[in-house]
Amino acid sequence: MAIDTPSPNQARSIIILAPQTDNPDVRVIKTILAIRNNPQRTKINFHIVAEITERINLDVALIAGGDEVMFVHSDEIIARIMAQSGRQSGLAVILSSLLSFRDDEIYFKYERALIGRTFHDALFAYEKCSVIGLMLSDGTVKMLPPLDTVINMDDQIIVIAEDDDKISLSSNYLARIAKYSSPISQLVITLSAIQLSKTTATKVERNIICGWNNKIPLIAKELENYVSHGSELHILTNSVEAQKFVSNHLVNELEHQKLYFHSGHMTRRQDLEKLNLSTYNYVMLVPSEDGREKNLIEEADTECIICLLYIRDIIDKSNWGKIFNIITEMYSVRNSKLANMASADDYIISPNLVSKYITQLSENKNIKKAYDVLLTPNGPEILLCEASIFVPLNTPVSYYEVLQSTLKFQCVAIGYRLMKYVHDQTKLYGIVINPNKQKQIIFGDNDKIIVLADQTVVASHFEL
Repeated sequence: MAIDTPSPNQARSIIILAPQTDNPDVRVIKTILAIRNNPQRTKINFHIVAEITERINLDVALIAGGDEVMFVHSDEIIARIMAQSGRQSGLAVILSSLLSFRDDEIYFKYERALIGRTFHDALFAYEKCSVIGLMLSDGTVKMLPPLDTVINMDDQIIVIAEDDDKISLSSNYLARIAKYSSPISQLVITLSAIQLSKTTATKVERNIICGWNNKIPLIAKELENYVSHGSELHILTNSVEAQKFVSNHLVNELEHQKLYFHSGHMTRRQDLEKLNLSTYNYVMLVPSEDGREKNLIEEADTECIICLLYIRDIIDKSNWGKIFNIITEMYSVRNSKLANMASADDYIISPNLVSKYITQLSENKNIKKAYDVLLTPNGPEILLCEASIFVPLNTPVSYYEVLQSTLKFQCVAIGYRLMKYVHDQTKLYGIVINPNKQKQIIFGDNDKIIVLADQTVVASHFEL
């Protein structure tokens, strides 16, 4: 039976992924030109989302795409996630879950009933949705705006929800708003913010990346936003080209971190033992660039798994125990079970994560505005904080109470993590995003509240 070839004119959106070939960006740009200049196209604008692998090609890509194409620099997205996830075990799982269409994700909705009410009111108006921001009528996205921000006509609520048809106000939303509408004194907010800032302030760190690929310079630059002056970044690789790049370029682009180069291979135990791993704050493992370019994905991932196994064994046989987080990048989703077996704190399947992100943008281009905020250090970001900061331990509390308590710290709860399930993949490693607010939860030692927080606001209070 013949199948008709789909026409771009009939597509609600078009996704163009970078092929695994030499000069993939050239292929992407050529495809865009072919679609946009097709003599049979209609006058209706296309909604195209395209992947670009090299930022240097972005300018010409924007010229080719005009106002019909949204570009995603895939390596930059992964570098941002690696830099943040390495610092917070569980963040990679949270972001992957939000980007997946199988779990709760970010939506935008006009909510007429909330016009004239405040962002604070909106937070308590939904039982099964987590409000995280507003998109104003001019298209400006405000993630975690001030609580007294008034919702105007044509503003949209930004929520985390199970599905777009699940975004509905609680049947008793007015009563809920009234119950939790008592203002929080500025003194309480200031003291609470200072307490939170002590857990999130930057400090001098000593971090290491094992392996080398094109994302490492981007990761190093992202780390600049999270460490204090005098920090160190160590790189273990036997790549001569990498050493030249570090010496000639990267070393001059970092202000807060001093770079150290270790010649060796991530799969050699003796090279790992020389690193004195107990002195590092965070360890990042990355697969080789050759593995991606030469279609040796399995080999590249296997090297990361071997390195992870060696590090775990070195820890087990030492007397200092594990004192750092390990974040691992891999190329194939088929190897995720191996990463679990090797006990990675977090792992990122980079092509899979980029594909999820691009697919989200193809559904709603405004999603990019939300993630542009969440994945950069200049605004609100997702943090996993000790539950004991916000609520009493070993005592049932409703999620409404959890949410109310986080507001004292100028942040908003979006979920929690129960550490007793940290190794249970079937329970998403203990992570619960967007729980029912009526649910009663008992938090124990080391359990986390997942919040959206603006560290710049927290830091400003800490300086008082």
